[in-house]
Amino acid sequence: MSAVQLPDVSVELDESGHLSVDFLLPTGILVPLMVDFYASLDLIKKSLWREVPKYPLNTKLKREDSYCFMFVNKVGEKEEILDESQNLNDVRPFWPVLKLVEKKGDKTSKTLDRSVNNLIGKGPHKLDSYQPAEIEHFRKKMTELYQDINTARRGQTAMEKFEWRHPLRLRSSPDIPKQLKSRLNNDHIVINVEIQQQMCHKLRLSAQCTPMEAVRLLLEECPGYAEPDDCILKVFGLDEFLYGCYPLIQFKYVYLCLVKNTAPQFWLVHTSTLPDMAPPVPPVPPNRRGTLPVFSYEQPEDSYHCSWKVQHKFSISVTGINKVQLADNSKIKMFAGLYHGNEALCEVQETDELPVQEGSCNMKVELTFPIIVADVPRSARLCFAVCAAATTKKKTSRDFNRVAWVNMQVYDFKGRLPRGNQVLPMWQYEALLLDEPCYPIGTVALNPLGHDATTLSLSFPDYNVRSSIVYPPYHLVKECAANNMEPERTPGSPSMRVSKLHLDQLQSALGQEELFEQDKDLLWLLRFEVRDRFPHHLSQLLQTVKWNNHIDVAKMIVLLESWPGLEVDYALELLDFEFPEYHVRKFAVKCLDSVLGNDELSQYLLQLVQALKYETYLNCPLAKFLLTRALKNQHLGHKLFWLLRSEMHSPAVMVQYSLILECYLRANKDHMGELHKQKEALSKLTFVNQLVKMDRYRFDDQKCQKLANSDMQSVLGQKTYCAKLSDLTSPLSPLFKLKELRVDKCKVMKSKKRPLWLVWSNMDSAADDISLLYKNGDDLRQDMLTLQMLQLMDNIWQAEGLDLRMNPYMCIATGDQQGLIEVVTDSETIANIQMWYKKKTFDKRALLEWLKDKHGTGPELDQAVQEFMLSCAGYCVATYVLGIGDRHNDNIMMKSSGQLFHIDFGHILGNFKSKFGVKRERVPFVLTTHFVHVIKKGESNNDNFERFRETCEQAYLILRSRSHLLMSLFMMMLSSGIPQLTCRRDVDYLKETLKPDLTEEGAREHFRGKFKEALRNSWTTSVNFWFHNFAKDK
Repeated sequence: MSAVQLPDVSVELDESGHLSVDFLLPTGILVPLMVDFYASLDLIKKSLWREVPKYPLNTKLKREDSYCFMFVNKVGEKEEILDESQNLNDVRPFWPVLKLVEKKGDKTSKTLDRSVNNLIGKGPHKLDSYQPAEIEHFRKKMTELYQDINTARRGQTAMEKFEWRHPLRLRSSPDIPKQLKSRLNNDHIVINVEIQQQMCHKLRLSAQCTPMEAVRLLLEECPGYAEPDDCILKVFGLDEFLYGCYPLIQFKYVYLCLVKNTAPQFWLVHTSTLPDMAPPVPPVPPNRRGTLPVFSYEQPEDSYHCSWKVQHKFSISVTGINKVQLADNSKIKMFAGLYHGNEALCEVQETDELPVQEGSCNMKVELTFPIIVADVPRSARLCFAVCAAATTKKKTSRDFNRVAWVNMQVYDFKGRLPRGNQVLPMWQYEALLLDEPCYPIGTVALNPLGHDATTLSLSFPDYNVRSSIVYPPYHLVKECAANNMEPERTPGSPSMRVSKLHLDQLQSALGQEELFEQDKDLLWLLRFEVRDRFPHHLSQLLQTVKWNNHIDVAKMIVLLESWPGLEVDYALELLDFEFPEYHVRKFAVKCLDSVLGNDELSQYLLQLVQALKYETYLNCPLAKFLLTRALKNQHLGHKLFWLLRSEMHSPAVMVQYSLILECYLRANKDHMGELHKQKEALSKLTFVNQLVKMDRYRFDDQKCQKLANSDMQSVLGQKTYCAKLSDLTSPLSPLFKLKELRVDKCKVMKSKKRPLWLVWSNMDSAADDISLLYKNGDDLRQDMLTLQMLQLMDNIWQAEGLDLRMNPYMCIATGDQQGLIEVVTDSETIANIQMWYKKKTFDKRALLEWLKDKHGTGPELDQAVQEFMLSCAGYCVATYVLGIGDRHNDNIMMKSSGQLFHIDFGHILGNFKSKFGVKRERVPFVLTTHFVHVIKKGESNNDNFERFRETCEQAYLILRSRSHLLMSLFMMMLSSGIPQLTCRRDVDYLKETLKPDLTEEGAREHFRGKFKEALRNSWTTSVNFWFHNFAKDK
């Protein structure tokens, strides 16, 4: 008997590809609706939800994301549609009826949801800026990722699980710089190990000895105590352990002790006393039966229509602009551009001036772009701007006041062109310096707080194609590149014979800062030579690609397959906004994954979190890379959590960042408890800070200051506060465990925002206390960036064997306008030292006399002068290169060891303070007579000053050799919202200081000129110091 042929709902389609569908609501109400057969189900659900208020019992319904569709398939079974990115053509229901059913969930998962949302700082109403289908797709993919990691974790040994929570901090190499080798005694170091209370052993061993060998040697002196395999070395005062087959000198802690010329101190810990640090592995949830397979490019090609076959010009219809915050009869104009990165793919389109009535502008305007659909690249974005007309008679785009903007992906996360009607909540323009009305660097997320925002209504055509129009899969991209490759041995082909003249021209073009059209054409023709001879110039080659030509795009994508891996300096820049192409970003992530260890990755995490803002889709290689590394290293996870959590107040990223945080926390429930305790502690500190900011605590009155301290200590001493502020990990670093708050040592600082000086006892009872500064009301992001750069500079110098005794203390933003700063103990401001000396501010002897008071006049003083000389050189070069301004004697400090360091970085990249139009900074960097007096140890050591000058030059040239990296890192921060870093012009300041266009000798002469200028005009800095001291005396 032949099979019965069931009817297909597609036969019911009208000429426009629409189908009448009945929707059965949970209330029993039936809603008939004409829907696009090829529109995604999440868009259909939105259309349905706009109709729901017209029907009875609508108030009984929950939010739309609480429901999913159910249908009857062709074999008579009920199926829930979990993937709403599908359309009715993919699902093919037996009958055009869809039932809305509540999504399933148990109490445990709902409790976890609440805990995660509470910790992230996200309410359930904040997920409206992306398609629900894209959000669910991201969750599904990331859940698969962490389940794979947790499955692998089940087979790990106890030690392997321990390593996840206590990862090693290692240098990239065990090599020791020449100037530090003299501190070794015949390549040996001395370590102090405490076995039990008051039983300390001093051990002399090879710097190349491993931790296990050190434990074995120690236990030979203590027979019968334990077996070597049952013990581990713990760093005294830190939650850090040494293990593995690495030389002791390769551990960062041991190396830092060598730098400080102190003996490393350890506890010998029995492993049986360590708690089980392995995170519990969550069970794999049972698979719920979904619908047909999720749409993928592996489906038969006749199920979709390739966008490269569409020769129509790309077009959209604007059907309305509503909730415009302008008076009636105001005139507005809309601009629309197609962009790839910051490059417009064709001319920006604009409407005529249109009148506003009652906040709305009703219209139907079709905008046709001078580019065919086939040539629109996968990572293109549509950028819209609504502007209010100016009053000038001759109007250009610059004569309009920007009102609102919004960006959207041209292709959705499944690679499909939009179709049908869409309403986009727009963003308000902030104080941005823009040359064009559109804002392509802005997010593609819609405004999640858009209930009162200006909205833009659009309609997208189907280009006379019924099925989904989809960007071609990779095998078709390869096929296109192969079919259009230049003929053998002709320009542009891999077999082209390249003459010496061509090579010379190529090198000349690559050496230019800006590429002209003829240079771009040359680079493109010689792209295979660039790959083989100059692979680190990939970013310049990408600038030559005609992104509005799908054949060139296909050739570039395929060329990346054979591109050699790049070093971190050149891979990072490919994650900048200028390079949105998926395969380019995937290649960059692959390079970073291969060259960066976890410690090095942590060094660049600030920029990589910002680079997430440049991603076109939620599910991207960068998000997967960061999550994978964080899930395998809790120190990275800790830092990633706070970097993401601190920006959750920003509507532009709250959805994207919350989804990444959600995935991390669900995979690490034990870490979630630890982080939750940190969040609660910070909430308590916020309350205390608000208390001491009350009007009755005037900080210019000494009695009020004492009262503020007394009241603060009374609150901190309460049981609830003591409980919340004890036994927790410091948000600054998981290496620091805070035991008990020493309330009597806590105080309120006198500065405007009333920061709290907080002191905790250490988990190791005999270790030093841990002091932190809590700030609420100050934007710490600029300080974070500056301190990160100082740390990076120190790492660059250390890698070249130059130790400049830098002190880039820790700083982290934990939320909007709040965060924590490490307190550098045993240090004083230059101003306080000058006041201690009780002589005139201009007396250059103050600093040296203070060091003599601490160290006498013997070898200890010589060591302190050396510390001062090296650190002064480091900060002179660093503050010059970064353009750090507003330097005075209250934000330059010195430790009793002689180390100089700078604090408070409110002005960077040459954004110096000015008064009456005159810049206060008149020197490239601070090098006063006070500093020179210390370096020369009075007037007796001119040779030391010459060494100082040479050290400065050496440090400058080393930084200059990494100028590409430094500029790339600043470029990646343009989306951070830091006020003094908003556009490329700000980053160009580094070109003025690093002079990458000069030869090394030319750069050396340039810096020598700045050095002489700093010395010549040092009197101006001394005057500035005097004014600060005078103000303090008042």
